[in-house]
Amino acid sequence: MMNLIMKKNLNNAVEQVLHVKGNYAGGILEMTLVIDCGLPKAYVAETAADLAATLRSHSEVFRNVRLNLVLFKCDERLENQVIPFSFLQMSSCFEEYQEQQGKRTLDALSANLKLFHARSKLILVLAGESLTMEDPQKVHENMAPFLGKKSLFLFQGAINGSWLRGDAVERLLAQREEL
Repeated sequence: MMNLIMKKNLNNAVEQVLHVKGNYAGGILEMTLVIDCGLPKAYVAETAADLAATLRSHSEVFRNVRLNLVLFKCDERLENQVIPFSFLQMSSCFEEYQEQQGKRTLDALSANLKLFHARSKLILVLAGESLTMEDPQKVHENMAPFLGKKSLFLFQGAINGSWLRGDAVERLLAQREEL
């Protein structure tokens, strides 16, 4: 469950992304939500519902949203769906959700986002601690110049509930690989 600090962090991070020069210019917002299917169903449903409620109460922009839901099952299997934003609050889009085992890398995710979701103005990723990176150069190529600035990651174990921008996640995962 998202506490007040997590909600405030989300609102601030989203504001920073939407106000990047040349990003969102009004009208219907197209956004993408990526769910790491290694996460427990209860966590995913509750966090997604809190996320939708927080964003809807934050701004008029989120009243009418084109939402792309990406279920990141493993590197070879990413399922894309277009759903109404309100389905997140009701958690009805997660009725058939099943926790999946498998390798999930930022390499595969960034390639998929670049190919299919580059026009989204906001990309939110609920990630597990098992997310890794194999080829930092390839990830950087996929994330630059836009995806790194308009993507926000929340790792399940984040103590303070802070959302990290895509370029910060690149650096974080690169540091993990060095250790």
